[in-house]
Amino acid sequence: MTSSATEHAIPLRDLVVHLEERGAGPPVLLAHGMWCDGGMFARLATELARDHRVLVPDLRGHGRTTVPATQWEIGDLALDLVALLDHLEIERVTLLGFSMGGMAAIDLAIHFPKRLEALALVGTSAAAEELLRALEIRALARIIQLTGQARYLAREAARSTFSPSFRKADPAAVARWESSVRAMEDRALIQALHAVASRPSLLERLDEITVTSVIAAGGADRVLKPRWSKAMHRRLRRSKLVIYPKTGHAVPTERPLEMAALVRGLGAGGRA
Repeated sequence: MTSSATEHAIPLRDLVVHLEERGAGPPVLLAHGMWCDGGMFARLATELARDHRVLVPDLRGHGRTTVPATQWEIGDLALDLVALLDHLEIERVTLLGFSMGGMAAIDLAIHFPKRLEALALVGTSAAAEELLRALEIRALARIIQLTGQARYLAREAARSTFSPSFRKADPAAVARWESSVRAMEDRALIQALHAVASRPSLLERLDEITVTSVIAAGGADRVLKPRWSKAMHRRLRRSKLVIYPKTGHAVPTERPLEMAALVRGLGAGGRA
């Protein structure tokens, strides 16, 4: 039987970070995507806690973690994760990053390689945002700034995030995700949009990452199409690529048992 979660409120840098911790064993850190919170990993964290110490923070501006006073960048998320490991006195960790959290995980792997045992990149990209998509994201941020979060925003975001079959099979999980979006402050939504839209490309630096890695994507991902996972796989020397058919963007929520198996497959000692 897995242990229940222990909740922490940890002062780090310019934030108070909310963290849920459960289980015991080799540490695994789960970094969620934009416009959600650590709750998206509930089933994955419960499964991994059978044999791991699982750390699930709410990233800056999301969930119960404070909203920064000023605009931040993806690199700030990586620094937050390193500061969290320092606070918990964890030298190295297996890091699973999903979407925006995966972008931060790539940054961390390049700039703080000694902190990782292994790396899982899920539904994410190391490339800069495409021009048209970046313009669309910034336009959405401007609309939120002028009019506030529209009633339909969370629902439409969920339609992009989850596959039709999952929305039908598990409406409660989708509703929970939508509620996490609605709970966010407008400025937090805007900050996250700008951080993602302005991220630099790290594709050309992926060969600097030497830990054993797995890259996973949903075959029906409408947010970050599988071609971006394939682009990372071509450049990441010690990587395995897994694409799940008929699965949407939120792979850790739609495929928690498969994600747990991938993390366990990475094992300890993944460093070169």
